[in-house]
This record gives sequence, structure tokens and C-alpha cells, in this order.
Amino acid sequence: MSTPTASTPSSLSMGRSPLFVTGKNNALAADQLDSMTLQLKIYNGLKASPPATANYSLSKNYSINEVINFEVSDLVRSEFYHDFSVWNDIGYTQSPQGEALWVSPIGDWVYSNNGAAPESAVWSTGTSLAFLATDGWATRDNIAPVAVSQPVLATSRNRQVLVGNYESLAINNSSTNALAKIIISWQSGDSDDFYVSAVSAAPPDRTTNNSQNLVIYAGVGPANLENNPYLPTEIKPSEQPNGGIGQYYDVILKNAGNTTLATVRYYVQCEAKYTPVQLAFINRFGVADFITFFKRSDESGTFTQDSYQKSIYNDGFTTPSLEVGKYQSYNVNSRNTLTLNTGFVDQDYDETIEDILMSEYVAVYTNSNWVSVVPQRGTMEYQKSVNTKLINYTMSFDFGFDERSLVR
Repeated sequence: MSTPTASTPSSLSMGRSPLFVTGKNNALAADQLDSMTLQLKIYNGLKASPPATANYSLSKNYSINEVINFEVSDLVRSEFYHDFSVWNDIGYTQSPQGEALWVSPIGDWVYSNNGAAPESAVWSTGTSLAFLATDGWATRDNIAPVAVSQPVLATSRNRQVLVGNYESLAINNSSTNALAKIIISWQSGDSDDFYVSAVSAAPPDRTTNNSQNLVIYAGVGPANLENNPYLPTEIKPSEQPNGGIGQYYDVILKNAGNTTLATVRYYVQCEAKYTPVQLAFINRFGVADFITFFKRSDESGTFTQDSYQKSIYNDGFTTPSLEVGKYQSYNVNSRNTLTLNTGFVDQDYDETIEDILMSEYVAVYTNSNWVSVVPQRGTMEYQKSVNTKLINYTMSFDFGFDERSLVR
């Protein structure tokens, strides 16, 4: 006797890579899988509280080798929402609503058990197979859909940050990782827990299975630490030698057994000549990430227009005015471009540069606002220290808006 089996993604899944919901019934020679339905409920908040109505309803009444497959990534990723509001938060912060979403697949199928009469059954109901997803993607080294388990949802790199800048770090707050606290440890030897209240260093409660508590952010940039009222004074940048400039600090993620889950190093810098530009982007893990371009920045405009030719003659008695030309312009506009340079960085920035170019949500911080930009894509050489002694990257970004706003 055999019955069909279902395969579904697991948490934390990446929504920009394939997501398969598959039914199979081929254990015995005469097994059949005649049809399968799939309803997807995609939602924010508590896992146990899905919406009453499915976002999408699908069905197939045929199989190939008694296998029915649904690839649903395009459906799932259309539901994500992103913003960069977490960048200057203090302590821990829930991920923005819509950044990490529950996906609950439910449905039924019709099958035959080794040639017996077809019968129908429910293959999933409720939230038993619900999985958490973000708007991330898997690299060519991981083309088979594999759930992300690492604690820090960012590429591994030593981060160069501007003193006085805010920056948050995305964390996978899963029960498997079991994050208990963060320790801030300075180069000087000063070290203490990352307090988020007068008595607690604990992250948001993951046992509620709230999607916003399972992907979280920690405000661990220099300005976040400086303005956290619960941190001991000695681990704030202003109390370090030279105000923290030229120093580094480690952000160390620990579990309840005091085992280190991950460590991220931040190098605090200043810039005397240029005006650094901070850039935010949704990285390969589908969460907000940040980088500062420290060196030269240039802004240029690409101007466009529509035009027509106007008659300059009125009649035989009127002398044409030289102030009004034959060639007239309208719909004049400009789309400006920023060209930025990272300054000297480590070789491990290559994946960060790749993330920016692969991202569909990028913004620069200008005039006290995050403003959408679009990377100019093309060929990018990932620099290696054996070939390039002083690694730096120059990148160009087109603003996501014209200089003059128009309805059309």
C-alpha cells in the first residue's frame, strides 16, 4: 500500500530562487497521481494566524511520471514589501512588516493506490507545512533550493563604517540558532552585553512564531551604539580612544550556552576630504544591508526633451521676434547619476558589490531621506589582492526619479 507524499520548502526560504511544491505517488508500479490542488496563503505575523482566504489557488489535472509540481516563487515574491526604516533603530527591531512572510501551502489530491480505484485526500491543511520566506536568492553554488540557516543575514565582510553613522544588522532569529544575546567588544578591551533595556539583552521572542520576530535587526552601527541609553558608557564610541575613530569593535552573537554563533567586525573611520555617501540595499538574503562609499562622489545629469518647430511668421506687417525661436522645447527633464567610490576595502567586499548589482531595491541617503537609485549594471571585475594591491570599487547609480516630477 502506498499514498502520495508532498515536498515543500522549509524556513528560511529565498523567494527569488525556485520554490517547489511537489506531489509524488510512484512507490509502486501501478500507483497514479491524477490531480492536485494548491492554495497559497502568504501572510505577515503569527504563523498560527493565516488569512481566511488564499492569495493564490492553483490546480493541475495531469502528472509526469506520477509527479505534479508547482513552482511558486514568482507568486510569493510579489507579496514582499521593503523599506530601510530600521537603519537608525536602537537595540533590537522587528523586521518591517512584509519583509519576512509565512507561506502556507494547502490542498488536496486524487490518486490511485497501486491500480485501485481513485480516491481523494487532503495533503495539507492549516499551517502544518508553512515556511518562512524572504526576497532573497541562492547563488550558482546552491542552485538546488536550500533553506538559509546562518545567523547573520549578510555576506561575510569586515564592515567599514563612518563614525556618527547609523547602521543595523539583519539576524536570523530562528529557534535553531537560539540567539540569546549580543556582546559588543572593542579593540581597547572594553566589552559588555548589548542591552536593549535596563535589565535585558534578550532578542525579540521567537517562540511566538511571529514572522517579524524571526528576522530581526540589531542597531549596532556607531551612532546606534552611541544613542542607546541602555548600553554601559564604556562601550560607546565616544568613550573609546580618539572617539572610536581608527578603532574596531566586534559584534558577537551568542546562544544561551555562551557559544559564539557569529562575529561581525566594524572598523570606525572618518573622512577628512570627501563627503561619504551611505547606500542601503536588499541583499541576497532578502533583508536590508548597508555600505558606505567613503571617497570621491560625482553627480551628473542626463537631460532629455521633446521638441517641435514653430512658425515664426505672423503676417506681412509683423516683424518676427528673435526672442522666440523656431525650435521649441517641452517636457524638459533630467535624470541624475551618482558615481561613488568605496575607498580602500578588503577583498571580501566582492560579494557585497555583487549583492548591490543584483538588488532590485537600492537607495542612497541624501538630504535626510533614503532615495531610490538604480545601479548601472554591466561588467564588474571583482578585485583580488594578489592582482590589485589597493582594492576599491567605483559604481554609478541613476536616481529612481527625474529631477522634475511629472504625472506621465
